[in-house]
Amino acid sequence: MATSKKLEIIYHDGQPDGIRSVRRHLSTVTTYVIPRTMLSDAKNISGINRPGIYYLINEDEDNNIAQIYIGQTRNGISRLDDHNRSKDFWNKAIMFLADNKTFSLDIISGLEEYAISKAWESKRYKVENSVKPKYDIDEYDLVSIEEIYDEIKFVMATLGYKLENTQENTKNAQILHTTRNGITALGVYSGDKFDVLEGSEINMDKPVHLPKYNKQRQELLDDGHIISENGKSILKITLTFNTPSGASNFVLGGSTNGWAEWKNSDGKTLDELFRKS
Repeated sequence: MATSKKLEIIYHDGQPDGIRSVRRHLSTVTTYVIPRTMLSDAKNISGINRPGIYYLINEDEDNNIAQIYIGQTRNGISRLDDHNRSKDFWNKAIMFLADNKTFSLDIISGLEEYAISKAWESKRYKVENSVKPKYDIDEYDLVSIEEIYDEIKFVMATLGYKLENTQENTKNAQILHTTRNGITALGVYSGDKFDVLEGSEINMDKPVHLPKYNKQRQELLDDGHIISENGKSILKITLTFNTPSGASNFVLGGSTNGWAEWKNSDGKTLDELFRKS
């Protein structure tokens, strides 16, 4: 039986998409979600100058992470002032801060290195960290770092952001496929989001009926996340969509019904698997 977890959320300005602090029951780590436009207001929150690590993210039109930067801070939110002046891409900061006993300098540096490595491995979004920190994690610190990162990953997921490696996400999931007009793509449905997996083929010759997906295709092509191999356009990262139809539209072009397009190895459609089971 799965272990229950309790989260407490404070909406500091009374708005669901404003400044929030999130804390798991009995944890020493507090998460702060800060829209960039509210950075000055967030500085007045008690405890927000403690040490930890942070994620700067840029969300796409579907509220999925498109770009991400990870860093460490020894003085909490004050570190974000530099990024507010020097980095244009981000629209939200998510900080994980704890007391000095929980986050020693070794733990902070190790956690930063570990989180950046996991972001690169995930192949879900563009990672703005161009250089990996030169820090060797001590084997005695690794257990603590892994435990803290698991909490970070859990809280980020409750906020709607997937951090895990693509292989971790699909290890125990049912792989679905869609095949049409010589295009083959693979995906996983969580019951909430739909992931189109790395290695899927994209029909770039057929535009999608929604302009935002055509724009996304071009951006991925420009960034090298869609490449040409043997005359086919291949996706080199995993993409997350809010609906199965959004995923099949992006892959196949035109307007499609993802509940009918995505099938398992036995030929059962997503509709049969999730709606009629």
